Order: sequence, then structure tokens, then C-alpha cells
Amino acid sequence: MRTDAKNGSKPKKELYYNIVMPMNLGINQTEFTKVKDIKIPDIFYNRLKSGVEDFDKLFGEGLLPGASATLTAQAGCGKTTFLLQLLEHLSQAGYDVGYASGEENCFQLAFTCKRLDVKGVSIANVTDVDTIAEAMEENDVMVVDSFQALTTKTKMNSRALEQYAISTLCNKAKETECVLFFIMHLTKSGQLKGSTLVPHSVDVNMMISHDLENDDDTTRIISVSKNRFGQCIDVQAILGHKGFHIGEKVTTGKKAKSKKDRKADLKKQILQLDPPMITEQRVMSTFSLTKGQTYVALKQLVDDKKLKKFGRGASAVWKKR
Repeated sequence: MRTDAKNGSKPKKELYYNIVMPMNLGINQTEFTKVKDIKIPDIFYNRLKSGVEDFDKLFGEGLLPGASATLTAQAGCGKTTFLLQLLEHLSQAGYDVGYASGEENCFQLAFTCKRLDVKGVSIANVTDVDTIAEAMEENDVMVVDSFQALTTKTKMNSRALEQYAISTLCNKAKETECVLFFIMHLTKSGQLKGSTLVPHSVDVNMMISHDLENDDDTTRIISVSKNRFGQCIDVQAILGHKGFHIGEKVTTGKKAKSKKDRKADLKKQILQLDPPMITEQRVMSTFSLTKGQTYVALKQLVDDKKLKKFGRGASAVWKKR
């Protein structure tokens, strides 16, 4: 179902330090134009749909051709499983989908696919940026697992490699209208590995986290924190041996709580930690949070006069008032 790129010309190499080129919106972007006079391009309405309502709802009623996204989570939360299932649904809908793995070899990945009943995804052990960009010309959706595993034939330092990878692959996505997913890793302390350049450059940022309300270690919250082409929403899902049960397949009967309610629950659970001395590292590891999320939660508890902070930096501790 792959269609030829509208513009087959390859981006000039010197553009890769300019990061990501904007999508062509059909008007001169330097001109001020009244909204009523702007014709929205058909691409905004011709979304790639998986046929599973809650999958599609996460991206704003389907995937926008040419969009780029990140999926971030702690190890074991189900990043690979989620995207393999999404690709399989898209494959069944008639789309060509690819999975470029730099983490697992094809036999390991195929074994996982068999467990998940995934059959229509094309997989390859490839990490070279230019090779993946070439493969995107033949696919409607491409997953890169992971961004941190990407390489180039030309030797570059880590910063230059990051910039080249973002520019080359995101621009190729827009050029060929191939949807691009980057799987991102977190450190043990809950911070994103590498710089924040990737989440700032892409169109959609997603995260899978444990549902703090459940103790069974199977319930996940799939959150969209940035979406240039749709809403930022959360979806609750159950992760089992056969993968995610999402949408109609969710059997708990419970709806995902709002972000406001989940933040309130998190603060209550932090206050229940024993012993009373609380560290940033402990909160991050206990609740699978990023450093930024931990900072906000602890600051709010200090502002609410529930905790008192002692010390600064990595040696800081918080004590119940």
C-alpha cells in the first residue's frame, strides 16, 4: 500500500544540523493568512487507522502520514509489545509496516511476535540511519528500536549522530509520508537517556507507565503528553502474556483516572512510604517516575506543607511534617 513520495529529492546533507523541516501545509508559511482562507490539506483527514478504537484515539483518530513519535517507558513496561501489536493491526488493515531492531536479533523478535500472534510485520536487524531511511520509502509505518542504538557509516560524536538521525529520519518521514516511531530508554533514575532533542523534535510523545492504583503489575497507563495533531489523553490497558488488552478487550471495568486525580493519588502514596525520610531516588524507583515528575510531586508536597526538605542536590531528603 506504499505510495511513491511526492518529492523524491533527497534532503541536502547540510540540512541535518537544522533538525526537522516543517510539513508542507500548502501555503507560504511567511504570509499571515486568515484562518477562514486556509484550506486544510487532505493529509490531515486521511489518517492511517488500525481498526482498534483506543489505539487510533491515542493518536487523534489515527496516525497522520509523515508524523514522528517517541514511545518511552521503564524496562519491562511493554514498549516493544505495544508497537508490535499496533503494527500488526495496521498490517491487517492493509498497510506496509516495518520494525528496525537494534536491541534484539530477528529470532528473538520473531519468537515474541509468535507469542503475540503478530504475522504481518517485516523485521530486520538494522541500526544504520541511512539504511532505515531507505526502507521507509517502502513502508507506511516504521519503528526504530531504539533511538539510542542508531549508528552511521561515518564516524560521528554522540551529539552529531543524534542530530543527524533526527533530521534524516524525521525529514524522510515527511518526504515519504511514512509514520515514524522511536523507542526511547530511561535510565535507572527515571531520566531520558541522551538529550531532550528527540522529544522536542517529534510530533507525538507517548509514555507507558504502571497504574499506581493496581498492585498486580499488569495494568498500564498509556499517556500522550504531546500531540501536534490531536489531543493529549491517557488510556488504561492490561498487559498479559498475549500482549496488551486495550479498548473493548479491557475487562477490569475501570476507567483511567484523570491526570489530576492520579497526581493526588501519587502524593498520597509518597506520604505512605516508610521510613519517614524520603529521597528523590527512592520515589523515582518505587513509582517508575522520571526525575521531572518526581521533582514536581515532591515540590507540591512541600508547598502543601506535607513534607519538609533538608539539604540540596543529590543528598537532599524529605521528611514528613
